[in-house]
Amino acid sequence: MPRIIRRFLAAGVAVVSIFALTACGGGSKGNSGADAKEITLTYSDDQNNAYKTMAQKYTKDTGVKVNIMEVPYADLGTKIANAAKADDLPDVARVPQINPVWSDQLEDLTNIADNHNAMKSLLRKSPDGKILTIASDLTAVGLFLNTTLFDKAGVSYPDPDGSWTWEEFIAALKKVQAATGAKYGLVMDASSHRERSFLYQFGSKGVRKHADGSWGLDDKAKTALEFLKSIDDDKIMPKSVWASNEDPSALFKSGQVAAYYSGNWQIADFNTSITSFTWKSVIMPASPTKATNVGTNYMVALSPAGKKFLDWFYSKKNYTAFCEQGNYLPALNDITPKYANHNEDMELYQKIIRESDQDVLSRQVMTQLELALKGAVLPSQDPMKDETIKYLSDEQDVDTTVANMNRLFTKSYTVDNKQ
Repeated sequence: MPRIIRRFLAAGVAVVSIFALTACGGGSKGNSGADAKEITLTYSDDQNNAYKTMAQKYTKDTGVKVNIMEVPYADLGTKIANAAKADDLPDVARVPQINPVWSDQLEDLTNIADNHNAMKSLLRKSPDGKILTIASDLTAVGLFLNTTLFDKAGVSYPDPDGSWTWEEFIAALKKVQAATGAKYGLVMDASSHRERSFLYQFGSKGVRKHADGSWGLDDKAKTALEFLKSIDDDKIMPKSVWASNEDPSALFKSGQVAAYYSGNWQIADFNTSITSFTWKSVIMPASPTKATNVGTNYMVALSPAGKKFLDWFYSKKNYTAFCEQGNYLPALNDITPKYANHNEDMELYQKIIRESDQDVLSRQVMTQLELALKGAVLPSQDPMKDETIKYLSDEQDVDTTVANMNRLFTKSYTVDNKQ
């Protein structure tokens, strides 16, 4: 029996997955050779029909018919398992994570990653030295300001080349609240994905494997947690977001909150739903570290024909068009999409990604990928959020919180060597 590793699926990471459901296209690995005239592509949550457009363009450019199938995320696990059992996996798929049920059928994408300059921080090799996944696109944690409130209060904020610490940022929020009567200074998604970015900005390296084989946080994470508790006070931040799942996006859109710590996926919604005030993305605080936390999904090929599609997909011209249409952040270096809406905001996110501490930028998703490449089968629950809620609700102190996180991450990230 192969070694089994339990892992966590990243909270807040965009959860998109793709698998073929019918025998009309693709089929199992080996059925679609490189010269196949028909392939299968499956996906979910296709923003602005970007994948559909790419499929149509591939047919136009190559003459290869692309059968597409959108799969609801709720059906993901069942569809994946059934496709593998029926020997009817797609030729190419976008997945949130690889699975040992079908990972042995994946094509080696090393040459594609090298030739198209994929971000190295998002690449990991399998135990036999192959790159089996390439990030499809990125999401990134970021900060939104209600600039109407800031301007009314006469409070400045840094431009994209500037900076501010968390202490300076909170001081600015207090001034905005005092001058405008805003109900809250800040809302933050109650998410371990956003929380990790927050920890990184205080100099923490996040959840790491220690020399003794255990997994856990460092002392700087404790400092960050203490700061988070100090502002989760129903004055700067409403306690209801972390304690009782009140919607932070709705609070920000009400116009009564000065800032929102979330991510680039909010831009498309804000573009149409916010009409009563102006907003913009701004540089996040650094105390002292410039950092974000990225999320991603992975493109995988399960046949030579699927690999050929991905080589075409990741060409600079095609991938740029894909990012522009879908409003996706690129996962390749040297790609500079021009977005139809809020291009300045999207450019800032790309700048943040480039300038972030690369050691932590992708730590969460890459730790999970590394475990999956070793055969992981992962529960979805992440202890960081649950333990943080207990701390913010005064159910336990910070030392107990960190100790509990470390114990639970060690339990879930440790290889079971039993055969």
